[in-house]
Amino acid sequence: MITKQELIARLKDDIRVEEAAIGLYTRPLKDTLQVSGLSDDQRTRLASLLDRLAEDSKTHERVFTELLERVSGSDRDVY
Repeated sequence: MITKQELIARLKDDIRVEEAAIGLYTRPLKDTLQVSGLSDDQRTRLASLLDRLAEDSKTHERVFTELLERVSGSDRDVY
C-alpha cells in the first residue's frame, strides 16, 4: 500500500525522469552518430529508433501526468 502523497511524489519524480531522458539520451546519441563510422543506412535506422524512443518517452510523460491529475483530484488516500 502507498499513501496518496507518496504516490504523488513518485509520479512527479517519474515525470521529471521522462522529461530529462529525452534530452539526455537522444540528442547526444544523434550527434555521435555523425562521427560513428556507421553507414548512412545504419545511421538513418538508429536515428529513427532514437526518434521512436523520444516519442515513447513523451507518451510515458503524458500518461504519468494524467495519472497524477487523477490521483491528485481523488478523495482516496491509500493505493
